Amino acid sequence: MRRFFGTAPQKTVKPPPPSLDDVTGKMDKRGVELDEKIQRLDKQIMMIKKQMQKSKGAATTNLKRKALQLLKQKKQYELQRDRLMGQQMNIDNAKYAQESLTDNAEMVSAMKATAKTLKQQYKEMNIDEVEDLQDEMMDLMDDANEINDVLGESWGMDDFDEDELLDELEGLDADLDLDAEEDTVPSYMISAASESKKKVAEQEADVDEYGLPKVPEKLVQ
Repeated sequence: MRRFFGTAPQKTVKPPPPSLDDVTGKMDKRGVELDEKIQRLDKQIMMIKKQMQKSKGAATTNLKRKALQLLKQKKQYELQRDRLMGQQMNIDNAKYAQESLTDNAEMVSAMKATAKTLKQQYKEMNIDEVEDLQDEMMDLMDDANEINDVLGESWGMDDFDEDELLDELEGLDADLDLDAEEDTVPSYMISAASESKKKVAEQEADVDEYGLPKVPEKLVQ
């Protein structure tokens, strides 16, 4: 049957289109190649310039013509590099826009999932039960504080008269005043100490630097 009707034509599978990352990688490679060509032409032009300084006549003319040709090639490569940089900027902007859309889509998807989860959790939670639980916890805390107060009461303490305790405190103040008066140095002791210091100073004034009595000035003259 195949000899009469032939076989069905096979569909050719087209390769997937290049991604922006693939395009950016190729453009980066082309940019590096152009930079290398420009640097190589710069070196050649500088070498010819040095040769032109040492040459004369027809040799100088030939070197000049060659330098101009290399300079034209350099300018052409620089134009290609500038165009490539502009194209690469457009690719980068498109890549940024694509990544932003992807991020936004993921963000919206995450927010939808979060909203769905919150709705489900709110359905499982009863506000009345929460209020009842809150009231119950407050009652328990009040009971706990009351128990602590009871357990904190002192055992075996006698009940003393408050007026008697106040009188005893006033008596302690009087004792403190007496102690302060006893610590005070009597005036006669202060005056005696002053007289003693004065005598020591007068004695030191009558002694020379070797500890001997000073000779009167009249005898020295």
